[in-house]
Amino acid sequence: MRATTRALCATSALIVLAAPLVAVAADTLYSVALPKELYAALIDYLFVFISGLLAWAIKRGAALLHLRRESILVDRLEQGMTYALMYAREKALEQGQTLTEFKTRSELVAVAAAYLAPKMPGLLKELNIDPTGLRERLTGRVDLVAPLGTGGNILPQTGVGL
Repeated sequence: MRATTRALCATSALIVLAAPLVAVAADTLYSVALPKELYAALIDYLFVFISGLLAWAIKRGAALLHLRRESILVDRLEQGMTYALMYAREKALEQGQTLTEFKTRSELVAVAAAYLAPKMPGLLKELNIDPTGLRERLTGRVDLVAPLGTGGNILPQTGVGL
């Protein structure tokens, strides 16, 4: 409905504004007297159209800037999680722990979360990440700094052959 109304307004405006130009192009000057109210209404419609176009462009630009800002924040969080996990890994290695044990890997996540949360509280709040969500994200990235050397199997072998 809106598109039809806008198309009709635009068409009628073109006809009214183009009529004097067509008359001049025909070698004979015809003058069509248009009421001033009509010009005023057309100018009002033109301003409404330009304002709507400008509002759409501003809204679209703001959405693009928000997406760009959020992607920058996520990149910073990724970098911070990597540093936190590397810190936790170094702490575990200093204590002589093996990185393939489940307990050690859970401790890596706990140490990394405790390291990262106070360093980036504003970032975590901005991205709506609570402590549980942070631990889940860190758990998913433990393999980046402490890869399993047993082909992904962290359970001890029981000697039962397949």
